[in-house]
Amino acid sequence: MKNNKKNPLIKDQKRIKSISVGSEDENEIRKFIIIVVVIIVLVGIVYAITELTKKDTKNNDEVVAGEIDYNTLSIGMLLNRPEKEYYVIIYDSENPDAILYSAMINKYDAKGNKLKLYYCDLGNALNSKYYNVGNDNKSNSKAEKINELDLGDLTLIKVKDGKITKYVENIDEIKELLK
Repeated sequence: MKNNKKNPLIKDQKRIKSISVGSEDENEIRKFIIIVVVIIVLVGIVYAITELTKKDTKNNDEVVAGEIDYNTLSIGMLLNRPEKEYYVIIYDSENPDAILYSAMINKYDAKGNKLKLYYCDLGNALNSKYYNVGNDNKSNSKAEKINELDLGDLTLIKVKDGKITKYVENIDEIKELLK
């Protein structure tokens, strides 16, 4: 015979099972919410740190206008200056004697001489191929065109009407010309 009465223990077991299933789902939702909150907090902290460092750098940014030095040339521009006659002094700015050469240029410019004096740096990558490029590492004082130039440590070139008229490498002669 069948027992029509329901077993109260089975009823409680189902209820316990349904409660425990509900608890697992609730636990998963709680874990998910905690993870989302932690991620939001971390993103907020990173954002706040970024904003603080931005404010520090914004205060230090100053716009400085660039300056063009019209007295400095590359060798490619040696013969095409607007003046009819001018000097170009050519040396490597890394040379130990560069300070002396720079002082000569400043002294010449301060006097307000009639011939313009340009400067060309052999340390510049555009000019380096003309620095003692001859087979015997000697300069070419008879150069008339740019592609014929072989330059030493110090050279003063006088240009007139787009042509090289004087080529001086002796420092004493250069000092005399720039007086």
